[in-house]
This record gives sequence, structure tokens and C-alpha cells, in this order.
Amino acid sequence: MPEFDPEAYARQAAAAVGLPLHEKHLPGVVMNLALAARMAGLVAQMPLTPADEAAPVFNAGRTPPK
Repeated sequence: MPEFDPEAYARQAAAAVGLPLHEKHLPGVVMNLALAARMAGLVAQMPLTPADEAAPVFNAGRTPPK
């Protein structure tokens, strides 16, 4: 698999959805995409077993019912 190129991705994704991407914004976009790729890599490295299941419902910031 080729290495992720955040600048190429930013330019292609913006073009694909018709989003203007100004050159002055590109460094910040590239920095954030590179950071997101590193975080995704860490998550992808976590070993999962058949016992690991996704939560049936996720409510961000809510206290679970008692």
C-alpha cells in the first residue's frame, strides 16, 4: 500500500467535492490530515479478538442509565 500523502489527498478531496482550498489554508489542512492518519494508524494496530464487540448504542457525553 502506498504511503499516505496528506497534501495530495487534501487537493483531490477538495476538488472531488467542489470545495475551494486556498493555498494559505493548505499547510493547516495537511498538518491535520497527517495527524489524523497517525491517530488512525494507532487505532488500526490495536489487536481485536472475537470477544471484542462494538457497543450497540453510543451516546457521547451522556451518563448511562441506571
